[in-house]
Amino acid sequence: MENLIGKLIDNFRIVSVLGKGGMGIVYKAYDTKLDRYVAIKMLNAQTYEREHFIERFKREAKNQAKLTHPNIVGVYGFIEYAHLLGIVMEYVEGESLEKVIQKQGRFNLHDVIYILKQTLLGLGYAHSKGFVHRDIKPSNIILNKEGITKIMDFGISKSLYDKNMTRTGSKIGTVYYMSPEQIRGGEITHRSDIYSIGCTVYEMIVGSPPYDFQSEYDVMDGHLKKSPERISAKLTGIPEQVDKVIFKSIEKEPNNRYNTCEDMYHDVQELDKFVSKLYTSYFQKTQERSKTYKLTSSLAFVGVIVILIALAYFVYNQVHDLITSNKLDSLKKYSIQSIFSTESDKFKFSSINKVESNTKVNLNSIYFANEKFAAAVGDEGTIIVSNDGGTSWAVKYFNRKVNLSDVYCSASGKSILVGDSSAIFYSNNFLDTIQHIPFQQGYTFFKVKFIDEQTGFITGNKGIILKTNNGGINWYKVITNTNDLIFDLSFIDSKRGYAVGWNGMILKTINGGENWQRIDSGIDDNYFKSVDFTKYGFGLIAGGDGMVLRSTNYGEDWSSQKLIEIGGLQKAMFISESTSVLIGSRGTIMITKDKGENWNLVDSQIISNINNISVNPDGHLYLVGVNGMMFKIE
Repeated sequence: MENLIGKLIDNFRIVSVLGKGGMGIVYKAYDTKLDRYVAIKMLNAQTYEREHFIERFKREAKNQAKLTHPNIVGVYGFIEYAHLLGIVMEYVEGESLEKVIQKQGRFNLHDVIYILKQTLLGLGYAHSKGFVHRDIKPSNIILNKEGITKIMDFGISKSLYDKNMTRTGSKIGTVYYMSPEQIRGGEITHRSDIYSIGCTVYEMIVGSPPYDFQSEYDVMDGHLKKSPERISAKLTGIPEQVDKVIFKSIEKEPNNRYNTCEDMYHDVQELDKFVSKLYTSYFQKTQERSKTYKLTSSLAFVGVIVILIALAYFVYNQVHDLITSNKLDSLKKYSIQSIFSTESDKFKFSSINKVESNTKVNLNSIYFANEKFAAAVGDEGTIIVSNDGGTSWAVKYFNRKVNLSDVYCSASGKSILVGDSSAIFYSNNFLDTIQHIPFQQGYTFFKVKFIDEQTGFITGNKGIILKTNNGGINWYKVITNTNDLIFDLSFIDSKRGYAVGWNGMILKTINGGENWQRIDSGIDDNYFKSVDFTKYGFGLIAGGDGMVLRSTNYGEDWSSQKLIEIGGLQKAMFISESTSVLIGSRGTIMITKDKGENWNLVDSQIISNINNISVNPDGHLYLVGVNGMMFKIE
């Protein structure tokens, strides 16, 4: 398989390798359309020799994409590249159970129960939809950085093989966790997954799988004929109730196991209550004895251990509750009215109101041409227009095969639209008629901006910046000296401008955009999505992970700060010489009234990703985002 690092496949920029397996390579990639990271499993070329493989692959990918559960790594779809097929999945930042066991030996019992309950919820949901995982093991269960358990690799690639390929010789499933029927080459059902869960939980508690032998034959023989040592006998302090749950899940005969994940979850719930009560009881007894000063040294040691366990359990659950209740996002938020409450404010924003866009596709950009006409564009060739200053919107579809990323409209009716598939479109009559401007294939265009009526620029992948000197009728490449993604650009005057993009890239031009040179940003492990300048040299750059760069001297120097911890920022825009707005993921709106020195987080009540913002001639702000979202700040 060829090296894909750095390549742009559809709208996915391949960043790094996450792992390699028998069926392919898993890459980390950046989704340039939705501003998020994803994981892509590229399947090995030799698998395509199988009859009807591609058709089955696509069908399975579509089916897997229907599995939407917080404890399952989501499948977004598939991509095709040359002779390769790729599964696009949710990217989870965290560690697998396998890696945690390698680092710390084993898990605390409370943590095991906490993880097991989430795993059963996710797996039970999948079973109810007719899916069997067939390869549950510690490396396929991951804990994200928020403490949420995710089941990985639901096995599109494995499910494409004939039933005969699920036999032992195919190595579908890892031998330490394979059910007896799987080893024999028998029918694999949801009870096979339950067996694998039991083996996984056993290893989490003990530190090694139930049949931990050197030879593969001995491991398989153990699954088929032997019983592992009981955990309560191996480890002091583990109650026998733990054995009852685990050993029921790993019965040799499938019908003797738990019938469903829900049945097992019920017993785990009761186990959770028992263990919590047991530890609480020990904790209370220790306190009573300490008051009478009758603790022996050995009991004191046990008491300390129990206190630490109880404290760890309390802290763990407190942290989990904090995360799941979103309290980590409880930065001080301000109403839009309170931010613009002083008499000196040029703007008097007082409310954020929803606007009906009449579409459900992702809207990527919005632009106001004059007091009446405005346009917004999005996925599936969606164009929506307003002829009453943004009050009402009508939908028109131009080309459903193209995802539109940006639009520019002049007061005279000239409009330029750009998107993927090297798409550039031109209109001179407020989008009543639209013509395609041919350009060589292989490009994805992100932004289109004009600095005067005739001079405009388009940014895109492969280090491309296009320029026009005749109002957008003809475009040509300028020199950028990079192959990285270029997301946005902004000009201070007719000569000086800056462009930003991947790998902390900042480009500078001093000759009207004919040539661009990279300047050192000091950042190479992030991306910059937006740049904006005022005519007096104040500049802002917004990027991934809540990063903001600020300049007060025409971009000669930049200072950086991380404003938020909740994802990428999509756009920075000055709405006056001193007032600027930042927008981003999860409804983030931040406003500064002092050229970026201090920022206020707006209590927007918006929970979806905001993709773009524009200001109309009346001074009102319009926001657009996912699923046809549109809001007006007035």
